[in-house]
Amino acid sequence: MQRCDFKSIKVECTVNATLSQIVVFLLDVDKQKEWVYSNKSTRLIRRIAPNEIIYHAELEAPWPFTNRDYVSHITITQQIPHSLTIEAKTVSGIVPETPGIVRVKSSQALWEVTSMNKGQQKIVYTVQFDPSGALPAWLVNMFVTKGPFQTFQKLKEYIGRPEYKNAHVEFIKD
Repeated sequence: MQRCDFKSIKVECTVNATLSQIVVFLLDVDKQKEWVYSNKSTRLIRRIAPNEIIYHAELEAPWPFTNRDYVSHITITQQIPHSLTIEAKTVSGIVPETPGIVRVKSSQALWEVTSMNKGQQKIVYTVQFDPSGALPAWLVNMFVTKGPFQTFQKLKEYIGRPEYKNAHVEFIKD
């Protein structure tokens, strides 16, 4: 059960990208350590469908705290043209826990992406994250905006890389 004393986070930004670019970028989990704040490592566990994956990630925690890891199930849907919904939830029972690393048991994130005009997308990202273990909520809440702020700054920079620039995904209508 998720503790309610951790703040939810909401980030809104605009990126210069297509919907397909965003999908290809987010599904490229092996590169998350380059742009996701405090990401130590990420690996794809299973591709369930073109729009659905499960991956494992480890987050670095500053001393004296212990690193965290989680297993996330991501599903991307496009119910109407010019918009996407991306859901990410922690799942259990897929990757064994690692001694010395705290397993995050409760996290859910939602990306709502809407085309504003050709080549620009508005992203509204909300997340509720319980880091598990012995971290006081007041301490976590003091730093809760730093990670998303830095992550989205890098996202805006990295999504324009050549490997994503001309991306096209069959199940997405750009």
